[in-house]
Amino acid sequence: MVEDGNEPIPKFTELPEKYRERLNKILSPGENIEYSLRCIAGTHAQGMNVRAYGGGAAGEQLGHPWMIITNQRFLLVSKGLLSFEERQFRYEQISSVELKQGIIEDHIIITGMGVNEDWTFWKKLRDHTTRGVQLLQMKINQRAQGQSSSAGPQDPLTELKMRLVRGEITPEQYEKLKSLL
Repeated sequence: MVEDGNEPIPKFTELPEKYRERLNKILSPGENIEYSLRCIAGTHAQGMNVRAYGGGAAGEQLGHPWMIITNQRFLLVSKGLLSFEERQFRYEQISSVELKQGIIEDHIIITGMGVNEDWTFWKKLRDHTTRGVQLLQMKINQRAQGQSSSAGPQDPLTELKMRLVRGEITPEQYEKLKSLL
């Protein structure tokens, strides 16, 4: 499929074999790649240097960077001429995912555990970029819900606050239920 006479979309959505071979060496047993998308560029910053949009000095990703979502973790990988760089995050390490849409390109901003990732995608991939953000957010939410339910029973007011934070109830519903406790 070709869009606007530019490069075919599969070039951005189908992980090349050289990446698959390398990833197969680091994936855990039972871990499957569920989604992959090629970026234009990516930067990352750590610690006190975390900022909304990083520049090359903050840690530019070389080669053709890919974001990869598996059933167990989130990976950012790129293969340069002589190197293969890979960073991985468990879903519980990620605190937020944000999609910033622009005129020419879109950015996915991923923050958590003192790290800020800024990944740039062509606008023509917006549907794929949006789908990736939604899947990643779903994985993060599932982990958060799994952790809170495995932590054991909480007092009703704390559970009610958590439901409000997760967006399961509106502020009005929260106030009404709180008054019933």
